[in-house]
Amino acid sequence: MWVFLACPAPGGGRPLDRFVGELGPEAENELSAVLDILRALERKYWTRPTFDLLHGKKYRGMGEIRFYGDNKTYRILGFFGPNRLQFTLLLGTEKKRSLKHEMDEASKRRKFAEENQQLLYAFTFETIPARPAF
Repeated sequence: MWVFLACPAPGGGRPLDRFVGELGPEAENELSAVLDILRALERKYWTRPTFDLLHGKKYRGMGEIRFYGDNKTYRILGFFGPNRLQFTLLLGTEKKRSLKHEMDEASKRRKFAEENQQLLYAFTFETIPARPAF
C-alpha cells in the first residue's frame, strides 16, 4: 500500500491541508476516492484518468493526481519518494490551460522536501459525504 505524504511550505504552513479545506464536498469526496484507488494500485497502474507523469527533465519522477468535482478540474502535483511506496504531495491547484508556473513551484518544493524529509507528514483527511449513502 502506498503512503501519501505532504510537504509543508518552506516558510511554514500546510498548503495541502489548506487546499483540501477549500474544496467543495463533491471535489473532496472525489479526491478521497482517487487517493484510495491509487493507494492500493501497483505503480505501473497509476495512469490516466487519475494520474499522469509530468514531462521534462526538471520534473523527472514527478506527477499529477487528477480529479474533478464541483464543476472544476483539479491537480495535485507531487513526486515518488522519498522512500519506496511513498508519494509526496507538494501543491494542489485548479487546472488551467498551462500549469507551468505551478510545476516550477512544485519542483522547488520537491527540492525543499528532499532536503528536509523530517518535516514531511502523513497526509490524511476526513471527508464529509456530499450526500447520504444508502
